[in-house]
Order: sequence, then C-alpha cells, then structure tokens
Amino acid sequence: MSERRDRIVFGRPLMPRQQDFERLLDPVFRSCQLTNGGTLHDRLESVLGQETGGHVVLVSSGTMALMLALRLGGVARGGEVITTPLSFAASVQAIDWCGLVPVFADVEPAFATLCPKAVERAITPQTVAILAVHFQGIACDIAALEDIARRHKLWLVFDAAQAPDIQVSGRNICLSGDASALSLHGTKLLSTAEGGAVVVGDAAQAQALARMRNFGLEGGQMTGPGINGKMSELHAAFGLAVRPRVAAEMAARQQIRGWYDAAFEDVPQIRTLQPRPGTSASHLYYTLILPPDLRAGVIASLHAADILPRTPFPILCGPGTVYAGAVVHTTRHHAVAGDVAGQYLSLPLHGDVGRDGVARVVQAVLRGIG
Repeated sequence: MSERRDRIVFGRPLMPRQQDFERLLDPVFRSCQLTNGGTLHDRLESVLGQETGGHVVLVSSGTMALMLALRLGGVARGGEVITTPLSFAASVQAIDWCGLVPVFADVEPAFATLCPKAVERAITPQTVAILAVHFQGIACDIAALEDIARRHKLWLVFDAAQAPDIQVSGRNICLSGDASALSLHGTKLLSTAEGGAVVVGDAAQAQALARMRNFGLEGGQMTGPGINGKMSELHAAFGLAVRPRVAAEMAARQQIRGWYDAAFEDVPQIRTLQPRPGTSASHLYYTLILPPDLRAGVIASLHAADILPRTPFPILCGPGTVYAGAVVHTTRHHAVAGDVAGQYLSLPLHGDVGRDGVARVVQAVLRGIG
C-alpha cells in the first residue's frame, strides 16, 4: 500500500479562530445591525487606516474598490484608461463597468508591471486615467507613473490587490497615486472572506467614496453617483478576527521563502521574480521564471506529486478574449506581456506548507527540470 500524502495547494485562506469570530458577532446579534456602517465595520476601517497611514473606505469587493476608485476621479464616461494586459480580469472589467474604455500598454520584462514608456506612447487626447497593477506582488514603477499622470493631468489608480503588504522605501504601497484599491478576498493575507477597500490620502475624498458606496446618499438625498458597495458587519467581524493571526502567518511565509531561496540558489535553470529595488518582498507569491517548455515539465512534475502551483493570469486581450482586436502599445518590436505570462510559475506559499512541504515542492521542481 502506498503512503498517503496530503495535497499541497498554492494558497489556503487564513481562517480566524472560531471562538474569536463568534465573540465578535455577539454584539451584532444583540443590536441586529447587519450593515450600513456598524461598529465592527467602523473599527476595521479605523484599524486599516492606522496600518496604511491613509484614509480607508471599506467596500464589498476588490472589484468594487476599483470601480469606486475610478469614479472618484470624476472622469468623463467614454474616456480612455491606460492599463496593463497582464492582470486578473477584474482590473479591466472595472474600467468597462464605469463606462470607460481600456487601452492596453505593455509591461516591463523584468517586473511584469505596467511599462511607463509604453504608457506615454498610449496617451491620446481621449485619455483620462491610468489604472496600474502591482502584479504578482511586485510594485509598479510608482514614481515614473506618478510623474506621467501629473504631467498629463491624468487620474492615477493603483490596483494593489496582489501587493497589500508591500513597503516602498518604508512607506505603505497604498499611499501611491490618487487612490489604491485593495482586495480582502479569502485568498489575501487579511481577509474578510469577501471584501475590498479604497485607500486615499484625503479625508474629503474618503467621504465622497463613503457616499458613493451607499447609493450616493447624503441626508437621505441622492447627491451624486452611487451604488450598493457596502461591507456587512459579518464580513468586518471576520476581518477583525483574522487580523491577530496575520503577523505569525507573515513570519511563516518569510521562513518558507528563505527555504525556497536556499534550495534554488545554485540551480542555474531557475530564476525567481525579485522585488523592485527599494521595495519589500511579497508574502503572497514566490514565483519562478522558467522557459515555457521547462515550465510545462515542472508543472507536470508538481501535479504528479499532488502539488498545485499557480500560473499567472492569461493576458486580457488578443484571440479568444473580449478585446480580441486590441492593440498593446509597446516600445519594442512586439509586446512582451504574453511572453512573460508564459514564463511565471508561483509555488505554494502559506503557513500550512511547512518545512516538509517545502522539501516536497523543491524535489518535484528539480525532477521537472531533469
């Protein structure tokens, strides 16, 4: 009889202790206030504001956060928003749902984030905003994009769903641009099961966002654009209950990252995606960079060992997509976004992997390389 092995998955939700979650829900059952800015909602908003150093507005999802961050800029419907072709679908869907037109600019080969030079090439008189994505836990070239937005008077939103824990020169990444959108989905370090947040640097902007997430109402009157984007007390309670466990989880993931680094250090076929200089490493991703044929062999070897890695998202435009005919503006002879997507492979990175799990993953990777 063969020895049973537990499956090692790419990610696993960080769950709160059940008793902590239930304790936080006690006052909800007593008050019967389930939503509309309850005590737990306000407490989580305050905590995240202190941790980021900005003004935080909780919403129902990361996609909602992107939509409201774009609408906050007051940009005209039909305007063009320059974004990356390499991200999760929500990034471009948020642009479309706001009545705006996505325009794709290429990524930097070394970091897979939006290329500032390609953004410059994509700007037209119809351009109203830039939506940049911190991809795979790698920060964008924030300074360059902020300079472009300032010179061309464009609204700048950063999608920080894949990089909520990154520090840029000792400063929280969410304080970049005009607004940053966070995901609090179950796959993230701090989760509300489902949820999101917008981070801005100005209290008046936060008040405007709070109105928009509540149907645009002020004193019972609809005074501006709005939608139902509120977070419930149940989701806020989940986030508050998870939060005390985040520090230990980050430490465990940092140790796992160190084990991977040591194991792959002298393997010439393997490169790893490194943080941009001046930024910290992500606790969400440990990503290998492999030629497509070699990557396929490594994936097959991992699957054979009952290990499930993660490949990055396919590009958002081109054959078989909604934006099949879209042009990707680039500074090279061809766009590199598709090439980059075919080279990345993210390994399991969460506290449940453990030392033995890392050894299994490393062995499978090395077998796949041959």
